[in-house]
Amino acid sequence: MIKLLIFDMDGTIIDSDDVLIKTWEELFKLYKNNEVFNPDKIAEYSGPPLSYAINDAFKDFDDKEFIRQEYRARTKKYYDTDLHNFPNCKEVILKLFEDGIKLCILTAKNLEMTKYCLDKIGILECFDDLITCDSSFPSKPDPAAINYLLEKYNFKNNEAIMVGDTYYDALAAKNAHIDSIIFTMRKRVRLNEVNITFKAKDYLEFYDYIESRNKI
Repeated sequence: MIKLLIFDMDGTIIDSDDVLIKTWEELFKLYKNNEVFNPDKIAEYSGPPLSYAINDAFKDFDDKEFIRQEYRARTKKYYDTDLHNFPNCKEVILKLFEDGIKLCILTAKNLEMTKYCLDKIGILECFDDLITCDSSFPSKPDPAAINYLLEKYNFKNNEAIMVGDTYYDALAAKNAHIDSIIFTMRKRVRLNEVNITFKAKDYLEFYDYIESRNKI
C-alpha cells in the first residue's frame, strides 16, 4: 500500500516553464549582450539545482553568485503572471490528503517560493514536510532526503513513491530504492537513462494509478 508520496515542484505540481523562460531571457538580455535564450534549454535546466543552469548558461561569467541573486530577484514577478498549476492538480492533491496519504515536497526551489506556490494553489496545508534547496540535504539524485522521510515516518521503501518530471527525480527514487512516477506534461531530457515505475500523462491518470496500487 502506498502511504507516502514525495513530490517535486517545477514541472510536477506547478507549470513554471514559462516563468523560467522569461527569467532566463531577461538575464540574457542584461548580462549576455542580448544573446537569444533557447527555450528548449528548459528541458535541461528543469530538475537539477539552479547552480547547474547558471554554470552552463554563464560559463564565462566570473561572479556566479551575482547571477544567482539576480535570478532569484527577477523571477518573482513572473510567478504572478506566468505561473500555472497543472489541470486537476489541486483536486487530486486534496483527494490524496483526504485519503490519508502522507504528502511531502522535495524540490530544488527555495523555501520562500515553494510556500508561495503551494499557497497560491491552495494546497500548502496538505504537505507535512517541505524539503527545499534551503534544507541541509544534498540535492537530488542523492537519496538522503528520501531516506530521511522514510525513517521519520517509519515507512517501508515499497510504501513510498517519488513523484516528479525529470531524470533527477527518477534517479533519486532509484538511489533510495523506492518507486517513481514521472509526469510527461512537459518535454524533459534523459528520461530513457533510468528505470521509471510509471509515466503519467496527467493528474487523473496519476490518481488512478495510486488507487490501483492501494487496492492490491
